[in-house]
Amino acid sequence: MTCSFCRPPFLKGGMENPCLTFVTPTLLAGDKSLADAVAHEVSHSWSGNLVTNKTWGHFWLNEGWTTWLQRKIMSHQRVCSDPKIGSGIYGLDALGGWKHLQDDIALHSEEDTVMVLTLGDGDPDDSYSSVPYEKGFNL
Repeated sequence: MTCSFCRPPFLKGGMENPCLTFVTPTLLAGDKSLADAVAHEVSHSWSGNLVTNKTWGHFWLNEGWTTWLQRKIMSHQRVCSDPKIGSGIYGLDALGGWKHLQDDIALHSEEDTVMVLTLGDGDPDDSYSSVPYEKGFNL
């Protein structure tokens, strides 16, 4: 897998492809505070594009699996010598995702919070939220 850097302005934090991941230079913070976003994009390359959706309506399948793998990577990366720390971090990250899901469900219309989206002619960005990531993760 190769990681390539995009010059600004790149609209998203990263974009995966089977053998090449694009990330913005801003994701490479010296304090590793954005490592989860890099782990997410790398997770797509490892498995997310193998477990993928036929149409954008099933976007949750790709993102839910990738979110799970991202959290496993990040918990392992922070384990140190005590495995209990890693499982605690995994749970804490999942709990934060659950809160984000609840906030987005309250914010968006019901049609934009269902598992399988019907995008039609609408702008996909209008329905973009944590819902497909977190609902897919929680299955």
